Amino acid sequence: MRKSKQQRISEGLALIASIKQDPVLAKEQSWLLRFLNDLVTKFQRGKGGTSRQRSLFDEKIAAGVPARKVNTHIAQPEVLVAEAALKVLQAQPTLYAWEIRVGGEIVANGLKYNLSAKQLILLDTFVKKAEQVEAQTSMTADPAKTAEAKLLVDLGDTYIGLTAKKSKDIDILRAAIAQGIGFSDEQLEAGRVAVSGELKKYNKFKKWYTPGMLVRYRGQGPIRDMVLVVDGPQIADFGNNGRGYYGSASKSMRLPLIVDGALVHAHFSHVSRYTKKELKALGAE
Repeated sequence: MRKSKQQRISEGLALIASIKQDPVLAKEQSWLLRFLNDLVTKFQRGKGGTSRQRSLFDEKIAAGVPARKVNTHIAQPEVLVAEAALKVLQAQPTLYAWEIRVGGEIVANGLKYNLSAKQLILLDTFVKKAEQVEAQTSMTADPAKTAEAKLLVDLGDTYIGLTAKKSKDIDILRAAIAQGIGFSDEQLEAGRVAVSGELKKYNKFKKWYTPGMLVRYRGQGPIRDMVLVVDGPQIADFGNNGRGYYGSASKSMRLPLIVDGALVHAHFSHVSRYTKKELKALGAE
């Protein structure tokens, strides 16, 4: 039966996904995964491959998901626990992609050979993350903690680039908010640490600038005196966000002001507070 490229692409992607669900099987069938990926990529580019490649591709599709190889090695208990933990993490494959990939490789080796102490310690960290994921599903979202987590996520978006660990800590909170579930105090504290620099600035500006106070604005055009502060610091995509060599931030922190009758979200570098002496001279005290 002659197959179209689109049918082969669909069948190939389905088989690849099925094999990857089992990290041990994925490691055992690494050649098969490479072969399937290469052929699917060719089909997606409009190329057909050779008749021999297409024939072998169709054979593998017809055979379906291969079975694990017979293994007589008695795995260490930690390996079996980690294998079960990885299945829990696979519920969020994007968030825990690194843990699933690295943990799957270590577990695959652990089912054949004894692992070193360092490898077992690393597997234990994956187990603890899986325990946190399981615990989150039964947690109820606390409104106060969720509001703080939302602030931390917004502050994370003001960074041009976070380290992989800090970005993961923020993404865990982001995913919990999106799913409407709770999170642990440890996860919330990790989020605070991840954006500690911007959080410190936010708290400082929130204390400095309160609604109804008067400030000096040094934005475009002449300096404006006696400008009214509408609210505390706000975080959103106001345009012209921070830029860097590797990219740009998706949000920025600004101060809402009323300037010449219009609402302006000002950079904090363009705003300054009056001293008591200056306020007295302006007749505002």
